[in-house]
Amino acid sequence: MTRLGFRECGVTAFCPGGVRALALSALMTWVAAVGAAAQTSSTLTGLVVDSITRAPLVSAHVHFVDEDRHFVTTDVGRFLILDAHGDSVTLSIDLIGYRTAQWRVAVSDEALVFPMVREAVDVGGIEVEAEAAQRRAELSTPVSTTRMSEDEVTRERGQTLGATLRDVEGVAVIQYGPSIAKPVVRGLHSQRIVVSNGGVRQEGQQWGGEHAPEIDVFGVHEIEVVRGPGSVLYGSDALGGVLRVEPAAPPFGSGLGGEYVLNGFSNNRQVAGSAMVEHGRLRFPLLGEVGGRLRASLRKSGDASTPDYNLGNTGFTELNVSTALGWVRPWGGVKVDYSLFTTDIGLFSGAHVGNFDDLIRAMEQGPAETEFTYAIDSPKQDVVHHAVRLAGHGHVQGLGVVRGVYGFQLNKRREFDSHGPLANRERAAFGLDLYTHSLETMLDHDPIGPLRGTVGVSVSRQGNLSRGKGFLIPQYRSYTGALFASEEAAVGRATVSGGLRYEHRWQRVFEFQDVGIDVPDETRSYDGLSGSLGFSVPFLQDWSIGGSLGRAWRAPNVNERFSQGVHHGTAQYEIGDRTLESERTWNTDLTLRRAGDRLDIQVSAYRNAIDNYIYLEPRDPIQTIRGAFPAFNFRQVDATIEGGEASITARPVSHVQISGGVSTVRGSERGSEEPLYDMPADRLRGSVRALLPSSSWAVEPYIEVGVTAVREQTRVPGGTIYALPTDGYQLVHAEVGATSLNLWGRHVDATLEIQNLFDTSFRDYLSRYKLFVDDPGRDIVLRLRIPLGTSH
Repeated sequence: MTRLGFRECGVTAFCPGGVRALALSALMTWVAAVGAAAQTSSTLTGLVVDSITRAPLVSAHVHFVDEDRHFVTTDVGRFLILDAHGDSVTLSIDLIGYRTAQWRVAVSDEALVFPMVREAVDVGGIEVEAEAAQRRAELSTPVSTTRMSEDEVTRERGQTLGATLRDVEGVAVIQYGPSIAKPVVRGLHSQRIVVSNGGVRQEGQQWGGEHAPEIDVFGVHEIEVVRGPGSVLYGSDALGGVLRVEPAAPPFGSGLGGEYVLNGFSNNRQVAGSAMVEHGRLRFPLLGEVGGRLRASLRKSGDASTPDYNLGNTGFTELNVSTALGWVRPWGGVKVDYSLFTTDIGLFSGAHVGNFDDLIRAMEQGPAETEFTYAIDSPKQDVVHHAVRLAGHGHVQGLGVVRGVYGFQLNKRREFDSHGPLANRERAAFGLDLYTHSLETMLDHDPIGPLRGTVGVSVSRQGNLSRGKGFLIPQYRSYTGALFASEEAAVGRATVSGGLRYEHRWQRVFEFQDVGIDVPDETRSYDGLSGSLGFSVPFLQDWSIGGSLGRAWRAPNVNERFSQGVHHGTAQYEIGDRTLESERTWNTDLTLRRAGDRLDIQVSAYRNAIDNYIYLEPRDPIQTIRGAFPAFNFRQVDATIEGGEASITARPVSHVQISGGVSTVRGSERGSEEPLYDMPADRLRGSVRALLPSSSWAVEPYIEVGVTAVREQTRVPGGTIYALPTDGYQLVHAEVGATSLNLWGRHVDATLEIQNLFDTSFRDYLSRYKLFVDDPGRDIVLRLRIPLGTSH
């Protein structure tokens, strides 16, 4: 048992001026006061760790023997006991795979470390250790998945959700500078990737190439990437896969707690912070004891820079607020939460030019010289996203667990251009208001023979209002309904799974008439079946092989059928095709896995054959009254996307971890074998992490060095300047950090990372500014997380 010196201290942080900064500063002050109030002499804080690796132990049972009270450690191994009476207390701690231990400790304002000794437990001849359940789950999954835990999300957190996923195999990122990063899974993105946020499908004009998910990464608890259309639970559109984002559940039974999270990014001089307060024993009339959480986050960024020049008008500001309440009873539980995401994003001014000559000159000569600034001018985006979720579950005797979730989302997007009379620039070039209601009810039924699974029904209503002085897409309304079932069964040592989903969509587009634009009042319906069949077979020790066959479809989006105008976020002119039909795909996937103490391996290969694949085909630039813009037509072809990814994590000795991964994608038209536009280049990454000895001031300190190598993308469609190949590049990063540091008398989770260590100039093929400028250069990233009070 070790004392960590958990004492009160003042923590100051710079926040930019303005009402938003003032609001966040006030909240942080309140959280600090709350956290300080919780640190009284009758409070005992502990950290439960592995006695050898010093890794925090999750879900350990802590028994306060003197008062017969029980606690469970959090995802970072911590617990806190309020109102511990007496000068000393007796604690008993147990966890499967570890020897039960008992301590008599003095109550003080210092945190204590409780090391647990690992031991094997024999249950019917099966060795059960702490990680056994998770390994079995990984080995029995037929589809290719990657899960990022809370600690991994905290350590890898970038400026956006997409940037946080940048090192996951099979995931690439469409970039508009550092402010917009759109995930690409196996070559597919936007409406072909379903983002599930807290069990509700994220709806926010995701069809736009620069419309990134409106999710506060500070509020993300864990992320799971499901590659390919292997799941029928998330909707018919998931041709490329699912990003399952989970916020932390409201606390139950614990006392007052919270956290500060502070991030700094040197390249664009960004300061980012988040403050959270929570309590697991709030009391409400009629409801009794309730768990609640409140979080506010702020980001303020200026212009990004390449190794050679400033990227004008690429700053952004982001302010987010979220709150959640939940309660659990013997019959089930209910949770309600609300989130507000707001951002103002500057768009690189050099991509918006006045005529063809300026366009060619901008591509050949590079950007005009600009000075760094935090100011955001047109062209820009203003985005506001409201989300309300109400979820509940109940146990029904003899039937199973009934779950339901209702979601309401309002997405308000405004895009401003930089051309035209100054007096008119304050009015949005176009605005979109998207209203979405969704309701899903599921039954996780009791076993029926060998079958375990879920059946359910899903309905949604969506309405889009178009505003502003220009036109991009018309107003529309749509209704969607679906029935689905997903089952799995153990057959010997193998696991077999299957699912089926029927979905019907009704869509009405409202008439719009203007000069050169003719959108009729039109109603169309789409329907289809999605399905999957998979297996997973374990072999040898810690190995399994799994495969899946998936069928999916996607109705054409309104923008693909009716776009006609300048999309200022992407600085391109888009032309729709109202004759487009639904995409339909057959996907095959094979995955080999190993999950062991010293070696984890995952190797996947896939083939996605898509009929009626819809994509933007580059064409000659178009001159408009607002300037000259690259132009694209929506086109439909039969296509094949195939490739693979592999990842490995090896721990040859206790203090060294070696990680690596590779991803490759090949997309082409069937018949002509013409390469598809927007396929990611081949990518290879590798890193070595040295784990240093823990001490009284640092738990699990480490040093890491890694490299990412991206191959030149030569598989590009011919006949257009927009598809010019980009050179390959290599980037080196270095990082130091620790699971927990004792700084300023508090526990602090800290990392310091240098991305693009040698300040290399490069242009990624998926960068939307690659025709004009390099990608941003070296970035020094500091991440601090300061737990407060009970929960952490």
